Amino acid sequence: MEPVITILHAEDDSLLRHSTTQYLNTLGFRTLEAENGMDAWQIFQQERPDLVLTDLRMPVMDGFELLTKVINESPDTPVIIISGVGTMTDVIEALHLGAWDYLTKPIEEMSILVHAIDKALERSKMRRDSSNYQQLLEQTVHERTQKLEDELQERKKIERLVIRAKQEWERTMDAMPDLIALLDINQRMIRVNKPMAAALGLTPAETVGRKCYDYIHTQKCPPEHCPHLQMMTDGQPHTIEIHEEHLGGTYEVIVVPRYDFDDTTLIGSIHIARDITARKEAEEEQKKLQIQLLHAQKLESVGRLASGIAHEINTPSQYVGTNIDFLDEAFHDISKLMDHLQTLLHGEEDGSLSPQQFQDARQALDDADWEYLETEIPKAIGQSRDGIKRVTSIVRAMKEFSHPGNKDKVAANLNTIIQTTITIATNEWKYVAEIKTDLDPDLPSVLCLVDEMGQVILNMLVNAAHAIGDKLGENPEGQKGVITLTTRQDEQWAELRISDTGAGIPEEIRQRVFDPFFTTKQVGKGTGQGLAIAHDVITGKHKGTITIESEVGVGTTFIIRLPLDS
Repeated sequence: MEPVITILHAEDDSLLRHSTTQYLNTLGFRTLEAENGMDAWQIFQQERPDLVLTDLRMPVMDGFELLTKVINESPDTPVIIISGVGTMTDVIEALHLGAWDYLTKPIEEMSILVHAIDKALERSKMRRDSSNYQQLLEQTVHERTQKLEDELQERKKIERLVIRAKQEWERTMDAMPDLIALLDINQRMIRVNKPMAAALGLTPAETVGRKCYDYIHTQKCPPEHCPHLQMMTDGQPHTIEIHEEHLGGTYEVIVVPRYDFDDTTLIGSIHIARDITARKEAEEEQKKLQIQLLHAQKLESVGRLASGIAHEINTPSQYVGTNIDFLDEAFHDISKLMDHLQTLLHGEEDGSLSPQQFQDARQALDDADWEYLETEIPKAIGQSRDGIKRVTSIVRAMKEFSHPGNKDKVAANLNTIIQTTITIATNEWKYVAEIKTDLDPDLPSVLCLVDEMGQVILNMLVNAAHAIGDKLGENPEGQKGVITLTTRQDEQWAELRISDTGAGIPEEIRQRVFDPFFTTKQVGKGTGQGLAIAHDVITGKHKGTITIESEVGVGTTFIIRLPLDS
């Protein structure tokens, strides 16, 4: 049975607090009430709730102070602000202090509150799971590093024993956990160690003279890409991975040439097979974690961008609304004028026209100010159309960015991905930078994971904006930097350059910027995952490259190259 989720609700309006509490209790939550921030803080210290709902304006202790105390005490506890008097400045301050979400009261649809709670709890669980896995991964790496160091010391000791006494060679080989075999040029086994013999189900003596592929691969001929045949061709060592059920898992096989005592005559090869089953399983788990981390960051990005998108939509919506009010007033004046004109036409038909009717019509024409309306009405219509187009483009871009991506690569227009990401991230860069684009219209389609490429470009844009913002500082003059995005085709590569006029990256840390959890940003402003994820997506999943050109005090350029033929 899953534990009951406890929610602390701080609200000085008792009616609203009680009604919200009753609704949440009916959904199965355990809800604690507090009528001010001080009571809420005392309850939080005693009960340690799973989530906090708080108003901003409360007596004794306001929501801002309560939010600060909760975040300092328990950073992983979600805090959702519910306020009806807050301004955008309040929203920004609350989010900057660590609030996970912001809702405006009264909440017309309680499902919105439930959705915000579910989203915050899911994100909190994912953060805890990620932290636990990171600790486990670090412990595993430490243990395996220690194990490798122990193995290295043991092998050094074995090498000293081999040099000192030739008769110890077989004993040394048998003591090693790896499967070892000596082959002649015709792939007949000359000698094997005991682990190899045991894996094949034979004694060491029974293996002599038998073909290796008969027993290792259970085939009547050498497998494709046989490392022994390749070694015989070029005289170089070769390494492959094989999965053989009868051997018990996945092995890394290293084949090196074996020479006669003159060190020039090739007489066969040495096979060393190392069990890497556990390592492969760990790599698969790491891949799953990376997928989860990428998904979590995308959800975080969508949440972070939501307020900016709302602001970008609100601006054109406001002047569309203003123009509608203007057109309504204009229609009212024109309607009066049309009434008088219709009266004149009817009077002309029945011969009952009077000077007063003409005077009323002239007055209506003056009141309508037709010369003004004739100029301003088309402007209002044009502005409204532009506003609707702007809203439509923002909504379309957000839909494309947040749409779940394909698991497989598809041919996509890189320029379109860039334009979409620039649009949805407008509020991230517009206060500190101007965007310039030089996108090659003839750039061929790129086979890629569209969803993940969009996340990479978003991470790079946000980093560029932060770099410029850090350089400008308080910036009372309102100066702005420049972010430039350029695409080009370079033979069989599609190249994207993202440049900023920020502070640049010092030489001593450039090689570390792609390391997971490495960041130069202030606490709370960066997780150190953005560039690490970008590097994994570009180099690991797309077999591309990502490099840096930077000059301190001047700016930084990230160069992304994606293969066109993959």
